Amino acid sequence: MGVLQRFERRLEGLVEGAFARVFGGVVQPVEVAAALQREAADNKQIVGQGRVLVPNAFVVEMGSSDLARFAEWEQALRDELAAMVGDSAREQGWSFIGQVTVLFEQVDELGVGVFRVRSSVATGATPSPAHLTAPSHPTGPARLTGAEQPRLVVTGPPERVVPLDREVVVVGRGVEADLRLSDTGVSRSHAELRTAASGAVRVVDLGSTNGTLVNGQRVDDAVLVDGDRLVIGATAMVFRTASR
Repeated sequence: MGVLQRFERRLEGLVEGAFARVFGGVVQPVEVAAALQREAADNKQIVGQGRVLVPNAFVVEMGSSDLARFAEWEQALRDELAAMVGDSAREQGWSFIGQVTVLFEQVDELGVGVFRVRSSVATGATPSPAHLTAPSHPTGPARLTGAEQPRLVVTGPPERVVPLDREVVVVGRGVEADLRLSDTGVSRSHAELRTAASGAVRVVDLGSTNGTLVNGQRVDDAVLVDGDRLVIGATAMVFRTASR
């Protein structure tokens, strides 16, 4: 039984056949699964020691009507799609550099029954069972550790603490962002938090549509001090140094 057939079989049993009722007997998620397989295959690249690296972060764009049909079962479907991509990669001997993720995104210009897939290689995720052997050479900026780590406190609910444990942390709405904000007022790549060897942290706006605010003032580039309040889109964050 092929990967898509196994995916469809699992889908048929999901929530006691709810998908069959929702889609009137036409299991449209299988079309999305096939598109994810093609996207991975079309973007594979050979890395060190003959390994083939494929994207691990996928976004499925669709119109509001189709997205509404997926809404009730979105998380379960995303998990099944991610598992399917992992199964397919295993069979092909392909590798990921991080956990496989699948997100849905509304694009109003897309009509009913039309969807698009985009992908990227996203580092820093915790490997899942679908994770294969990563390339032997590390990618991305060096990570900072221990007492060197300042952090952002993203106000909630729920509140969450994001350690600035990399030289560059990208904040944005896009799947490639290190700190991803599900906020329509945030650009895909909105701003960067840059930590210098001295420990100083700068926030740099990346030409975002709505700008980056520090203590109520719009900034292009600013050095942060403990307690500074950042607002990106509608999301508020407080900068804290490692000593606090």
